[in-house]
Amino acid sequence: MPPRPTSVRPHVLVVSSDPHLSAFLTEGLLMSGFWSSTVASAVQALEVFRLRSFDVILLDGGLGGIGAVEALRRLRGVSDRVADGAMRTDVPVVGIGASADEVDVSGLLSAGAESVVLAPVELEELAPLLLETVLRWRDAHPDRPWADQAVLGGG
Repeated sequence: MPPRPTSVRPHVLVVSSDPHLSAFLTEGLLMSGFWSSTVASAVQALEVFRLRSFDVILLDGGLGGIGAVEALRRLRGVSDRVADGAMRTDVPVVGIGASADEVDVSGLLSAGAESVVLAPVELEELAPLLLETVLRWRDAHPDRPWADQAVLGGG
């Protein structure tokens, strides 16, 4: 697996309605070498992919509204609620949650999540997992630009 270029920071989309979790992840990921953007709902996550892409999604398994599993199914275009069956994104998704009681781990994995991380979440473990996930996906998609390069027209 090739290392990421030193000039590139993977861009993580954090999808969580928990402001404390979002702040912890956003600040910690920045210090760990990632850019991050945060949305507070599944609907916002679906809409943001109309505008741009990301290198990885960190999806709160305890997400309210339509829930994390349905949000992921819609992102992948496999939900019966998606009229046209259009996939919004194929970038990797890592689920995150407080406990197996709060998170439908098997549902997230069957909907397409690469992995699910349960509390306690330590950035020293999460950041390498996210980077490994991104690099493994990029190895399978070598012609795809990094998210921020695509936005800037480079890559």
